[in-house]
Amino acid sequence: MPLAEEAEGLRILTPPLFIKDLSVGDYIEVLEESDDQVFRWRLIRKSDHSTVWVMPNKRNIQRELEELRGLGCSTASFPGELICAIDLPPNVAPAELDKRFGPLAPGVAVAYPAWRHED
Repeated sequence: MPLAEEAEGLRILTPPLFIKDLSVGDYIEVLEESDDQVFRWRLIRKSDHSTVWVMPNKRNIQRELEELRGLGCSTASFPGELICAIDLPPNVAPAELDKRFGPLAPGVAVAYPAWRHED
């Protein structure tokens, strides 16, 4: 996961895959690492970004991801896009996710591992 070293700590630069409760802009302190792999960390400060995971279940969601990137979201995925992580900045309404992935249900699964938007 790309990080930027800053005075306050390490800042998360891309939406995390498989790590709950972290989002773009969060600051962490690494407590244990080996071979550039972080095993334990402590959250120093949360950002106001949310992280959303999408499992497309063999559906092509490139258009939806491109549209979200056009709104200011960033994305990350594994090769083959079995799962994608989406950074939802505070200025992008959650309804933008619903507009893109709601019509694809039930084939596309969505999870919210770090939700920080107001309901």
